[in-house]
Order: sequence, then structure tokens, then C-alpha cells
Amino acid sequence: MMMEFPSRKWKKRTLFYLIKRIDETGKTDRRKGSGRPRSARTASNAQIVGDFICSQEGRPGTSKSPREIEHETGVSRLSIRRIAKKDLSLKTFRRREVQLLSDADIRKRLVACKRLKKRLTKQKLDKT
Repeated sequence: MMMEFPSRKWKKRTLFYLIKRIDETGKTDRRKGSGRPRSARTASNAQIVGDFICSQEGRPGTSKSPREIEHETGVSRLSIRRIAKKDLSLKTFRRREVQLLSDADIRKRLVACKRLKKRLTKQKLDKT
């Protein structure tokens, strides 16, 4: 390997280690359970955080913020956010007040959008 790939600059010790690992396991992948065990993102913590984050059935707006969950569970806020994003596949957002559109504004937008759509489709047909 060292002669075949001189640009890789393999060390003998590394090659011996790889060969030994291949002989023992048949592959070069890490062994299962060889890393640091999870302490915060466990399945039980994910279940608890999921219960706190999701609104209770029939009671909208009862979900808790990461800070509130941190105080109640003792799990760090960053771990709670990781659980929500990676384990529960949730996205965090904050509700914001937005401007309300009147009926007249809605009609104006609809007319403008239809006009824009018609113009864009006509231009595409002219190009072909």
C-alpha cells in the first residue's frame, strides 16, 4: 500500500492497525458502542421533551418553550433543541403578529397575481 499510493503517505503502524481490524471484524467500520454513550438525547428524554413541546389535545397553545422545559426536566436547553430537531424532526418557530388583509386587499392581490401569471405564461410561449 505504501508503494502503491506514495501520495497518501501511509504509516506502517496505520496499515498494521487496518489489517488487524479487517482480520478481526471483516471491515474497517467502527465497532458498535465504541463511542461516548448518550447522556441527554436518550429515548426517554426525547419522549418527555416531545410531550412538553407538542400542544395537548384539545388545548392549543399549551406547548412549552425550551427554557420552560429546561426548568422542569433538568435537561439543558441546547439538548432540548437538539432533541426537537434531530430526534423528533420538529422545527422551532415563534408566532408573530402580522398585518391583516382587508377584503379589498385580497381582491387586489388576486387580480395582480392573475395578471402576472398570464403575462409570464404568454412570454414563455413567445420564446418557444
